[in-house]
Amino acid sequence: MSQALRVLQVVTQMNRGGMENRLMDIYRNLDRDRVQFDFYTLRSAPGQFDEEIRSLGGKIYYGKPLSAPRFFEIPGRFEAFFRLHPEYTVCHAHLNQWCNLILEGARRAGVPMRIAHARTALSGRGTAVRVKNFIARRARRAPTHRFAVSEKAARWLYGDAAFEKGLCEVWPNAIDSKKFLYDPALRAKTRAALSLTDEYTVLHVGNLRRVKNHDFLFRVFEQIEQREKNSVLLLAGQGEREGELKELARTLGLSDKIRFLLSRDDIPALLSAADVFVFPSFYEGLPGAVLEAQAADLPCFISDTIAHEVVLSERVRPMSIDASAKTWADAVLLTRTRAREDAYDLFCRTGYDVAALAQRLLEFYTEM
Repeated sequence: MSQALRVLQVVTQMNRGGMENRLMDIYRNLDRDRVQFDFYTLRSAPGQFDEEIRSLGGKIYYGKPLSAPRFFEIPGRFEAFFRLHPEYTVCHAHLNQWCNLILEGARRAGVPMRIAHARTALSGRGTAVRVKNFIARRARRAPTHRFAVSEKAARWLYGDAAFEKGLCEVWPNAIDSKKFLYDPALRAKTRAALSLTDEYTVLHVGNLRRVKNHDFLFRVFEQIEQREKNSVLLLAGQGEREGELKELARTLGLSDKIRFLLSRDDIPALLSAADVFVFPSFYEGLPGAVLEAQAADLPCFISDTIAHEVVLSERVRPMSIDASAKTWADAVLLTRTRAREDAYDLFCRTGYDVAALAQRLLEFYTEM
């Protein structure tokens, strides 16, 4: 039997984030006798998925974080890596504005297939956004293939002209939808474990970072709690704003109603246990968390800045983050009576189930 094609995936760190979960779903469903994933991470510390990656036959290389002030050094750093590892003929980078610089290093080293993958779409005018936009425009000749999770993400990273000319492809941000299907028995078990009885349960899944707009989420929940006293907000995710957000919860008098669950490996259980999913991000590419919530047939309220491709059914309602918290709360509270159903057929019809995507990606790597 011939050896499997080894594809190097370049990521920040393999923790339980949206992109990382999606990548692991593909990896688990891949025919690893034909294609094997290895990972180059930009952290020296192990990630939460590292042990599983090794158990599936993958290798992990640990590097240093990338630095905006020294962005011009990045191609040389990756050129040196690929010259030391000529076995890699495919490099797949998932780092948005950094992709082109990473792949420029791969190009110099002669790596024939170089894939940039746009995972988000920045908006706004702040200094950080301007810096990322500047970096995103560098070395655009480097990728041989340009992927994106949505049209919006493609236009941001590669430009409108590249999208209009068909120089980039949108690949569905598919999930293993069977894992997230609504399960009444799991709901009862999980609610008991969380000491929930008949509380109206609002769920948010996402890292504790500013882009997720938790301040507004808390104000929406404050409005919900004023009218539905027997309510609770569950936060699944970790990040640098944990202390700041706990202080905000105290200031709002909601410390006993907002639960910080931190990083979790039981998201399917939380989705079955919840009554509604609220996700008011400032911007996203195509968030897997919203797909997972739809697989659980959970009512979803998301910001209308998020790529429209994430809306697979009427269960998702995009809303303006310029609208008032009360407006959001009013909409949320109208969803309390609808029964939940099996959403598997929906994911098969729309192409967002991971089994088909893993096969498509395998054929792309091997045929190219």
